[in-house]
Amino acid sequence: MERAKYTLLELSRMIGKAIDDSFPGRYWLAAEINELRENNGHCYLELVEKDKDHDRIIARSRATIWAYTWRMLKTYFETSTSSCLKKGMMILVEVCVEFHEVYGLTLNIKDIDPVYTLGDLERKRAETIRKLEQEGIFGMNRELPFPLLPSRIAVISSPGAAGYEDFIHQINNNPAKYRFRVTLFPAVMQGEFTVSSITGALEAIFENEHLYDVVVILRGGGSASDLSSFDSYEIAAHIAQLPLPVITGIGHERDRMIAGMVANTDLKTPTAVAEFLIGKFGDLDLKISGLSAKLTGGVSRILDQKRQSLNSLQKEVPLSITDNFEKKQRYLRTKGMALSMSATGFIRSNKHKLDSVHSGLGFILKNYLSMLKRHENDIRSRILPGKTKELLRKLHGKLELLNNTMVLVDPENILKKGFALVHKEGRIIKSIREIETGDILDTRLADGRVESRVTGTANNKKAL
Repeated sequence: MERAKYTLLELSRMIGKAIDDSFPGRYWLAAEINELRENNGHCYLELVEKDKDHDRIIARSRATIWAYTWRMLKTYFETSTSSCLKKGMMILVEVCVEFHEVYGLTLNIKDIDPVYTLGDLERKRAETIRKLEQEGIFGMNRELPFPLLPSRIAVISSPGAAGYEDFIHQINNNPAKYRFRVTLFPAVMQGEFTVSSITGALEAIFENEHLYDVVVILRGGGSASDLSSFDSYEIAAHIAQLPLPVITGIGHERDRMIAGMVANTDLKTPTAVAEFLIGKFGDLDLKISGLSAKLTGGVSRILDQKRQSLNSLQKEVPLSITDNFEKKQRYLRTKGMALSMSATGFIRSNKHKLDSVHSGLGFILKNYLSMLKRHENDIRSRILPGKTKELLRKLHGKLELLNNTMVLVDPENILKKGFALVHKEGRIIKSIREIETGDILDTRLADGRVESRVTGTANNKKAL
């Protein structure tokens, strides 16, 4: 019996017909894009399904979007999601199952639901944020203190990017001429290698962290799809754990990227980052100026207060001196009166001593007067005639003063004023308590002596 034989084409057509009969309509398919490329206006994809527990591919199929459909679906998807189709994205597409004799089995994509992809992207974002929070690193970089003067800047950017050039121009040409030292760590900022390139730059900075004050990640704008790498867990985890404050300026205008959420400071554009850093120097300038003005004002106020105090003292001191002078005058008058009374008493009690001194003093004064006269005669012979009269007049004044003093202290003159000296046994009596009944007293007056005897009681004594 002869076996039936089929050519490859015949068998392929049979398979195609069977598939057409078994899958006559369209089917909504949820899958992940594993590969995507465009060629001649067509889009060719590899769709896969992965095991949720082990991230292992458990199903795989080719898919095609023909040019006339691709033009419409691409615009529709990107307008709806602000992102483009790319590897790793979950999509929900409407497909026809087709079998071609040459190209084999393929899924012909006819439509796409962008809402499904948006939900998946948000789900992935939420999962990334939740993972960062569970690991306790989400807010680590934001909690770092920002340096007072961030002058040493490590920049991660594409060297030829317009955003990087704008940043450098503004930093180097700031109006206040603040000086910055910028070190570029080149990185791919778009496409498949963005994540590995940026994390590699962050690791290189970490190895020399002591050389920098801050880290800046720059990208000069782009579509949401271009920026989707900045939602990756790897970049966010590296930024969050870096021991230097990170500033992001990656050009997004609507939703914040996760990289910006975990960074110390998240700004819209590279230009805004430059303005922020320059502003830190300006803020310190203003603070220093304010402190300087405050210090100057404080010193001025202190000087004014001291000046007022001095003026007040200048007014008060003369009054105080006058008052003190009057007090001293009163004190001196009092002491003068006391001294005068004391001197009188002393003279009275020491008259007998004065008598003995008088004769000697008279002799001394006579000798002194003789010496002065000789001196006067000597001066007369030596000095000019014009000055002689003045000098003689002064010497005469001194002589008269000495003569008057001698007269005043002469005991005879003192006794002539009514004073008397009472002696008992050759000793001057100063108090009645020194006298006893029956004592013989010798009283000396200006013109003679009187001798008397004391009679009477102790409180009522009489001299006879």
